[in-house]
Amino acid sequence: MARRRSASIALRMTLWYALSAFVTVALATGLLYWVLVGSMYREDLRDLADNLNNAELLLPLSSPRTGFAASHQQLPSWSPSHQPEIYLRVLDGAGRTLTETPGMARKLAPPSPSELAAVGAAAGERRDVVTPSGEPFLSLVVRAPGRGADAPARFMQVAMDRGHDQYLLARYRGRLWLVLGVALLSCSLVGYLIARAGMRPIETVGRTAARIRATTLHERIDTGGLPAELDELAGSFNGMLDRLEQSFRHVSQFSDDVAHELRTPVGNLRGEIEVALSRPRSGKAYRDVLESCLEECARLSNLIGTLLFLARSETSAQSLRRESIDVGRELEKVGAYYGALAEEAGIDLAVRPAKGVRAELDRILFQQAIGNLVSNAIAHTPAGGLVSLAAHADRDALTVSVSDTGCGIGAEHLPRVFERFYRVDSARGSSANVGLGLAVVKSIVARHGGRIELASQVGRGTKVTLTLPARSGAAASA
Repeated sequence: MARRRSASIALRMTLWYALSAFVTVALATGLLYWVLVGSMYREDLRDLADNLNNAELLLPLSSPRTGFAASHQQLPSWSPSHQPEIYLRVLDGAGRTLTETPGMARKLAPPSPSELAAVGAAAGERRDVVTPSGEPFLSLVVRAPGRGADAPARFMQVAMDRGHDQYLLARYRGRLWLVLGVALLSCSLVGYLIARAGMRPIETVGRTAARIRATTLHERIDTGGLPAELDELAGSFNGMLDRLEQSFRHVSQFSDDVAHELRTPVGNLRGEIEVALSRPRSGKAYRDVLESCLEECARLSNLIGTLLFLARSETSAQSLRRESIDVGRELEKVGAYYGALAEEAGIDLAVRPAKGVRAELDRILFQQAIGNLVSNAIAHTPAGGLVSLAAHADRDALTVSVSDTGCGIGAEHLPRVFERFYRVDSARGSSANVGLGLAVVKSIVARHGGRIELASQVGRGTKVTLTLPARSGAAASA
């Protein structure tokens, strides 16, 4: 099934920014609306309390049967157009109306005697009332002060028409919805612009990566001006390109070297066979050609085997076959194997066995590494020279050295002698040497987690030192 394409990061950033900003604005406007409602309600209560206090001051001076004057008066030009109506009513203890503002009876019914009995002496009773016609009122009933101790109980009711407040709040809510709509559009637009600006460096990185091919591995991502998060990513990407470029260059050089090395023995084989077939020859002549071809085939087989070993050592994750070995005994075996070759070349091969030194190593690979070093030393040491093997160990590491008194290596060649197919043609080259011996040694040491060092002086000899982890089986040796 085709994988469903997910939303882009820019769209997600836009939606999240617009949503978070809109929610913040909505919460802020909701809080302001709640504060406004509370403030208007408290202001209405203060107005009722002020009117009630004024009525309490005037009531003892007037007759209880005297009615309140009508409140419909000519308002000043600067007064608000929707002035709220305030109504007053005086009742006796039985709930009978003594006097009231004209028209109040049509708006609000007087409280019942049970409701008046529940009115406290000081606090009074506050009620929100909605008339049958749907008009909201805020009503406050208190006990009126008497003229004497034996004066009958009287109550005062003051009410305010809150229709104007509802009108103002309705208009405010309408404007809030308009503000929220504009805020949603603004947040979406600003979020989109911010997301596009934030994604622009990522798009730049993507375009640079899309241009990179095998022929443009030299290109790098410009880290100037990138945010801190992308700067680390671009640096990692550039580091990967560095490694890829180096590996690609190494593979190209390796392919060229392999083609060059294989061309010589294949050319020799073809030439000898063509010469042998150019005219009839004796049996001995054909035998000589076959022997020469066999030597070239052996050289090719050795070269191919070495290349396969190097390729597997770099790409294979197979672990080493470690075992506890006697290092001194293994060095003596290598010395015995190459002793005849050293004697034939007129070279002394000295092995200084390290008694009691043990290490956890791959026996076959260890012998191959030491054998390559000894063979290389014998090949480049003149007759009468000396090749020596030595080893010692401490608690953590095993050190094995192979030194010779040969022609030595120039300082300009030392950094490259461990490269594949590299040969010091001026002093250490030979027809049988393809320049892979030290590369194999380096690969074996690297797989064991060790290091290799080379010191050489022209005309005085060369010393190669291998330092390998001895593991817990290594013993100290003097």
